[in-house]
Amino acid sequence: MLGALAGDTIGSVLEFTQNADPAFPLFTERSCPTDDGILTGAIAQALLDGQRDFRPYLLEAIRRTEHSTAPMPPCWGSGFYAWATAGGTYDKDSYGNGAAMRVSPVAWVAQSEVEVLELAALTAQPSHCHPEGIKGAQCTALSIWVARQTRDPAAVRAAAMRFYPELPTWDFVQKNHRFNETCQGCVPDCVTLATECETYEETIRAACSIRGDADTLAAIAGAIAHGLYGVPDDIRRETIARTEPHYPWLAQTLSDFEARYGA
Repeated sequence: MLGALAGDTIGSVLEFTQNADPAFPLFTERSCPTDDGILTGAIAQALLDGQRDFRPYLLEAIRRTEHSTAPMPPCWGSGFYAWATAGGTYDKDSYGNGAAMRVSPVAWVAQSEVEVLELAALTAQPSHCHPEGIKGAQCTALSIWVARQTRDPAAVRAAAMRFYPELPTWDFVQKNHRFNETCQGCVPDCVTLATECETYEETIRAACSIRGDADTLAAIAGAIAHGLYGVPDDIRRETIARTEPHYPWLAQTLSDFEARYGA
């Protein structure tokens, strides 16, 4: 959970900037969690509660942020927001990158590869049930799970290539990535970033400097990098400091999740 939340918080101020400079300040006064981190927290809370029906937790996340005082209130995807405000009573056929950015907690809870894939599909089903949405969630979750088990970037790439057989190179991503909000346009690139960088911070700086959907790229790549390299203590502290004043329940979910799952 922390890897996604920290990446989202760092990328929050860069989402629509087309930033190409990796030497940006990691945190600013306006840095705070966006919808990516908030929905990651919703998935984590459902798992803490022993639930596998994630729909009410996703919908509750919208309600809890209606009167946000954060410097950058959540910018919900238009399709997701329309689905949620209509009651979320049907399964939405979306392949947006939201399926991948919120899935990371399952990789810390699941006890087997089979369970990782089952849980990942369940997190996506309510609002991202398109095959590419399910695929993006499963690839991200399995990549994190393998990262945790092996600490081996090559093993993570091998797992991801079960879903996306032709992963791009870092050079290709750096030269060609443009703003994209789909799973298929983000997840393969995020796997490359996490596995070709050598630290969590390097991964986040890369994700936020390829002119793309910075906070979501950083949430996905950061979640994988968390499994590979861990999250530095100073980044953890700064993330919590920018979460707690605006979303105390999200900070509490993080604390509870770390305490139970060592994440």
